This record gives sequence, structure tokens and C-alpha cells, in this order.
Amino acid sequence: MNRIILDTACTIMIEGKVAHTYWRDAVNTTVYTINRIQLRPGANKTPYELWFGNVPTIKYFKTFGIKYYIKRDEAVGKFDERSDDGIFLGYPTKI
Repeated sequence: MNRIILDTACTIMIEGKVAHTYWRDAVNTTVYTINRIQLRPGANKTPYELWFGNVPTIKYFKTFGIKYYIKRDEAVGKFDERSDDGIFLGYPTKI
């Protein structure tokens, strides 16, 4: 399983064109995704279902390394930028 996780993390880093310094985020995202989509042998349930008892939703999944915009909450002027650029590096660690 460790090999699968590391190979997948390497793949999403290459596809997302993300620097190697973000390898921890890639591994965390890989494990997060595997826990919600991969069925366990014999149980026909995902690890998330086995731990929490309900089916996980995956409609919010995003592509690792894509560019996105973060809306600013503070008041901005009429001609000021209303968002900051960002790169998606994973999901929150708290459930």
C-alpha cells in the first residue's frame, strides 16, 4: 500500500506541475482520496464507511495543483483586486 500511495503522490505532483517541496501535501491528498473511494476487500465498503458508518461524498474533489482564486474578505476599493491566486494542495486534515 505504501508503494501505491507514493506512486500516486508522484503522479499527481507531475500532472499538477507542483514543486517537489509539496510532496507531503501530495501524500496526504492521496491517502484522503483513497480512504473515500477505494473499496476494502470482503467488506465492499470504503474505509470512511467503516470508520464513520455513512457513505462519503466525493462531489467536492478537486484536481491537485490546479490554480484557483481566494476571495478576499476585507473591504477593497472599487478598482482593487478582489481575490488572490492560489494552488490547490489538498484537503483539510480535520474531519
